[in-house]
Amino acid sequence: MLKSHAPETCRDGGSVILVTGFGAFPGAPVNPSAAILTRLARHRGRLARLGIVLETRLLPVVFDAIEPALAAQAAALNPAAILHLGLAGRRRAVSVETRAINRASPLHPDAAGRRPAQIIAPAGPASLSATYPATRILCAIRAQGIAAIRSIDAGDYVCNATLYRTLERRYAPLAGFLHVPRTKRAAPLDGRMTVRRPSLDDLTRAALAAVLVLAKDSRRLANPMEPNYISANTKECRS
Repeated sequence: MLKSHAPETCRDGGSVILVTGFGAFPGAPVNPSAAILTRLARHRGRLARLGIVLETRLLPVVFDAIEPALAAQAAALNPAAILHLGLAGRRRAVSVETRAINRASPLHPDAAGRRPAQIIAPAGPASLSATYPATRILCAIRAQGIAAIRSIDAGDYVCNATLYRTLERRYAPLAGFLHVPRTKRAAPLDGRMTVRRPSLDDLTRAALAAVLVLAKDSRRLANPMEPNYISANTKECRS
């Protein structure tokens, strides 16, 4: 089951945004997405004043546990948007994932030591596109001074399977995934400069920026007459 960072019951009068992270898994005894959830939850009061109901859940890194956990929370919360967070340890920037593929690698066991079937959903499409506003989220994260890229490769591990199931089951009108890098400093690449990975505070600000964009988009979906707020600057964030 998902571990709750908030009461299970939903409050009225706001857009419910569900943000999930993951626990440890083989090769990653510390998963920064879990710490981001804790820090993000500190903004719950501020977000509530903006009409945003933030719900955070920690997912186990177990293939078989993902779908029932997501189904239960979607039924309980009826979220307007779902934002998944996960670790991509080899990347240097926040990755705004734009699709999930119907594939899992049996080469890498999950946190329960189990290896998945190679196909996530035998009757499902080969890939599914994320339904959140990827370009605006990319812009919002970069506007915080945080390195971010657009990605079409969510991997072939539990992160990708989580996004695929969320999209396949349509657990929310808006759904997507942010992969975050490790937070420690990287070694010098050429002896002359050091590539600094984002700090935990940076990654929390990135997640918060994404939540604010999702809240605006969810209100626009609920009220089609609301003016479109798309900025011309989004053209600079498409890559």
